[in-house]
Amino acid sequence: MINPTWVNTFITLVNTGHFTQTAEKLYMTQPGVSQHIKKLEEQLGSELLIRFGKRFELTEAGQKMYEFGQQQQAQESQFLASLSADDVYCGMSKIGCSGSLAMQLYPRLLQRQQEYNQLSFHVEAGPNQSTIRNILNDDLEVGIVTRTDSNNDLFFEEIGQSSLSLILPAQFIAKQSVETDSETKEPLNFDALNELGFIHHPDGAHYASQVLTPNFPESFKSINQLKITGYINQLSQILLPVSQGLGYTVLPESAAESFYQPQLLHVYPLKHQVSEALYLVRKRHRPLPQRYDWFIAMVKETLAL
Repeated sequence: MINPTWVNTFITLVNTGHFTQTAEKLYMTQPGVSQHIKKLEEQLGSELLIRFGKRFELTEAGQKMYEFGQQQQAQESQFLASLSADDVYCGMSKIGCSGSLAMQLYPRLLQRQQEYNQLSFHVEAGPNQSTIRNILNDDLEVGIVTRTDSNNDLFFEEIGQSSLSLILPAQFIAKQSVETDSETKEPLNFDALNELGFIHHPDGAHYASQVLTPNFPESFKSINQLKITGYINQLSQILLPVSQGLGYTVLPESAAESFYQPQLLHVYPLKHQVSEALYLVRKRHRPLPQRYDWFIAMVKETLAL
């Protein structure tokens, strides 16, 4: 590493053009200035200047060293300025949440970015454990999860509720004619569901257990009973096989609402509605930049609706 003190002496010398003025400016002796220049030349293995009388001229290597030194000083100044600046409207926000929440919140983030083009958003859609792991690894700053963790390095704050929905193909309902508001028809049972098959996804086992256990208590006992007819980890695609009659799934209510062909889906009216608490998670001892204040306020307002 090039000695920064010697570089600063060299830059000052070039700017003043005089050894005596450099010594005065840096509160050094003139021999001390000369010694710094000599040590810098020895470190670089190149002659930086040629003296004649009380003046000097830069060599080619000296000119390159001067330009490099100026760039380094400018970068250092910018860096030091950035340390004290916490601009609400500038910087990247790194956020993690479920795929369904990402679909619900992402348009709001893009709108914010259009208003303030120095902002940018990194959104990582994934299951709870993935979000928590990424926060602990400093790959994300904040996340929204449905379960807390015992790790003392994390801080959790409940910010809302998410309703879970049992989502079936509309064609399946039409064929079975099992609407619960009809007095002449039998309600949906787990055997009929299992015959249709479950479209699995990263949060599928957890969501299915939450919804099926209270609504089909006599026939559903374990996730191992599920007949899985497909798996996909992209939320935008999970409802596609459901819309085509290839299975059912369980997702947050917002997922069905945002599907591009909602007429092909049927959100089954559950006897026992199931909601999950949503938690904002971040590192306990890591202060968040001020640009996250808007995001946290927006999330609380959105999820409280």
